[in-house]
Amino acid sequence: MRHTSTLLKLFFATLLFITNYLLQAQQKIDYQKLKKLAYSDSARLVNIFKGIHQNPELAFTEARTAEIVAKELTALGYTVITGIGKTGVVGILKNGEGPIVMYRADMDCNAVKETTGLPYASTKMVEREGVDVPVMHACGHDAHTTWMLGIAKIMVALKDQWKGTLIMVAQPAEEIISGAKAMAAEMYEKGVPEPDYLLGMHTAPIPVGFYVNVPGYRLAGGGILDVTFYGIGGHGSAPQEAIDPIVMSANAILQYQTIISRNIDPQSAA
Repeated sequence: MRHTSTLLKLFFATLLFITNYLLQAQQKIDYQKLKKLAYSDSARLVNIFKGIHQNPELAFTEARTAEIVAKELTALGYTVITGIGKTGVVGILKNGEGPIVMYRADMDCNAVKETTGLPYASTKMVEREGVDVPVMHACGHDAHTTWMLGIAKIMVALKDQWKGTLIMVAQPAEEIISGAKAMAAEMYEKGVPEPDYLLGMHTAPIPVGFYVNVPGYRLAGGGILDVTFYGIGGHGSAPQEAIDPIVMSANAILQYQTIISRNIDPQSAA
């Protein structure tokens, strides 16, 4: 229950962000009505969440999750475009003149073995680079996708209270930092409107019912850099004749760490 309670409360917080942008300015938001709509859909959302959690998919292989998203959005009346950035899905709901608001959720999982013991825990193994690896949703993307589908349904129910265009984006391959670029490179050419506002949320290890929002940068991205160290083999009796790449790499790791800890302003991102 703790996990599903967290899911629903964070879903409601996400819903508030969307409605603040789309509901007509002169109309006061009825938060109790929003909460009632959100929690009345809880059984469906929990089932979707558990199904996605039990069937995690690595970057650019999110076929099952993408199919769920496309099916749910189509049933709600969204114009759905699939296959964007390989497995990405976009749902567009036009509702008169107004702001264009885009909400993005990621779908991919991690190559991590799940040890939570939950009844809906992942036991999946998939082949990656010729090796079978365990996979699980260790970064909350199952929740992100579920929130998006919940919001999509409620905004349809509230169509008489807002004007504009709502765009739901289910993004692949966030974990390898490639999915957003892959979708952006082609989705506008496929008929997706450019948004006035782009919103998203991420799960976090904070108390249930709380959410964090501040001006400026809110989330961090990761960069991937591959470094190859070349050594020269030798015999243990004459180490001076060899070049050990393990020692070289160990020293480099320590030096790289000082770039941030000793050379960058602590108030600056790095």
